[in-house]
This record gives sequence, C-alpha cells and structure tokens, in this order.
Amino acid sequence: MCFVIKSKMFRIMKNPIYYIGIIAMLVFVYMQCGGYLKINYFSDDSHIKPLEEALIGDADVMDGYIPMTEEERFDDGLLRFRKDLVEAIGRDESQIEELCNNARKMEMRDAIDYLNKECPFVEDVSRYFYMRGKKLGTVTEVNEYIKGALSREDYMDFMGRKYADYLGTIFVFFCLILYPFYFGSDSNKDIYELLHTKPISGRKYILSQALGSIFIGLAAVLLITLVFQGIIFFGKDRFDFTINTMRIWKYTLWSLTPSIVFFPAVFLLLSNVFKSPFPAIPIIFIQIVYSNAGIENVEGSYGYMHRPGAILIRYPELFFETKMADQFYINQIGLLVLGALVVILAIVLWEKKRV
Repeated sequence: MCFVIKSKMFRIMKNPIYYIGIIAMLVFVYMQCGGYLKINYFSDDSHIKPLEEALIGDADVMDGYIPMTEEERFDDGLLRFRKDLVEAIGRDESQIEELCNNARKMEMRDAIDYLNKECPFVEDVSRYFYMRGKKLGTVTEVNEYIKGALSREDYMDFMGRKYADYLGTIFVFFCLILYPFYFGSDSNKDIYELLHTKPISGRKYILSQALGSIFIGLAAVLLITLVFQGIIFFGKDRFDFTINTMRIWKYTLWSLTPSIVFFPAVFLLLSNVFKSPFPAIPIIFIQIVYSNAGIENVEGSYGYMHRPGAILIRYPELFFETKMADQFYINQIGLLVLGALVVILAIVLWEKKRV
C-alpha cells in the first residue's frame, strides 16, 4: 500500500506542472491578498484620497473606504437616484424631489418599494441603495473602524478568511489540471485490465490512490501557506497592531481540507467507472457554479451564501466585514464525509469488477 502511494506521488512530483501550479497559486494569492498587508492606522487626511467611480467597487479599508451606516446608505441612494432621474433621464426636478421627500419618511425597504411603484421606468431602484454600501471615510472614522474590528478579532482572522477564499478558488483549477495526470496513468486500457488481475486488495489499492492524491494536494496547500505566513511574519513590524500569524492555518485547513479530500475522490470514482478521469471535470465545474451561486437576502441584495456541499468558501465582503457562516463547520464536515463515501463507493465498484 505504501509502495503504491509513494510511486504515484513521486510520479506527479516529477511532473513540472505540479511546481508550476504551486508557483502560479502563490503568485495569484499574493496579488489578491497583498493589498491587505498595507492595512494600518492612517496618520492624516493626505493619505486618504477619493478613487474614480469605476475603482470604488474594489476599494477597501486600506484605501480609506469603510461601510456606510444604513442611514448613510439611504441618503446616498436617494441622492444618486435623484441625480440620475433629473440629469440622465431628464425628469421634472420638482416631482423627483417630492418623491424623494416622501421616501425619506419611510424605512429604506419600504422606500424602495414605493419608488419602484412610482417610477416603473427605472429597472431596479434597489441598486442605488445596495450596490455601493461604502464611503470614503475621514482619518478618525477609518481609524475607529479599524480599532473596532480588531477589538473583535485578530487581524489574521480577517486575513485568513480572505486568504482561504482566494487560495481555495485557484486550487480548484489546479486540481482540474493535476488530477487527470494523476489518475490518467492507471486508466490506460492495458494497465487497467492488468490491475484487475493482480493479487492486490481492491480496498488497499483504491485507498492508496485516494491517499496519494490527497497528500499531493495537501502538500501544495501547506507549502503555499507556509510561504505566505512567512511573508507576513517577517513583515509584521510594519503593522501598527500585534498579529498572530498562526491563525491563518485555522482557516486554511478548515476551508480547504474537505475539498482536498473531495476532489480526488470524484476523480477516483469516475476514473474507475469510465476508465478515464476526464468525466470528473464537468462535475467539478457544476459544483464550482453551485458554490458561487448567490441568493437574495432580506435586504433585497444578491450575495454569496455557503451551502452544504459547496467546494468553495467565499468571503467577497470588505476585509473587516468577513465572517464565517453559521453552518460553516457542519457543512465542511459534511463535505469530508461525502468525500469518504465516494471513496467507499469506488472501492465497492472496483471489487465488483474483479469478481
């Protein structure tokens, strides 16, 4: 059993694609998370400058942008709604002003319903109130916001969630390239038939296949995380606050380990069924779409939700607004169990073909 694991792992580790993939994932994660390494308290207003409208969508606290309160979001939405209808569409200013004054007397959700009813020519009024949701703060506002967030959790809790989000996303595509090489060698017709005639336990062979594939995926994730942790650790003196770099492992292992188990299990099962690993690729793509699918929340905005069986854990919110879903641990344990069941099914199918 150990021989099969070692031989399969060594075969992949000799493939330059494995190392190119690790480097590509590390570069991608650093490019996406590098901006959050600049988060610090601001010393004066000269460091906070407004961005162009097209760039505000990607702005975060390191740019001086913080979430609006509901009252601020309401006022900003009404202001932009009024401006668009008067300047862009050319509606009568006095009538639009009266509509906005009436809306100000209501709760925001009721006001949106009211404006939708009174202005049916506007495709979606709610976008004025929910699409932005952030503002350029003053030095005092931004620093108080950072201080308040760090009083709730360590900086690395927030960074860990963002890191797990981006690494998990790129890791899926790494697996789609890597595992066809891993399982493809034994799917060759001549080798496949030979394996069925060898006096080797089907259970041990399938477990060896599964464990070897899990180990190579886990090794890649651990190496990337170790390097990224080192980047933060050796640069931690530039932060205005203390950080615990070890906390990144909590989010990395909990967010990615179930996927590291599940991906090869799917490839293993379908490789045995179809004698080729490639039928697993569309299945993984379907799960990517499922994992990224959002829902309309109680506020009427469309956002991400962590669902059971999701292979991606996303945190698209502002850096200090990220938080783990209520059912996070249950869903992740469920995905681990599902991966184990898929491996068991692969064992059963393999044994049946040997009989």
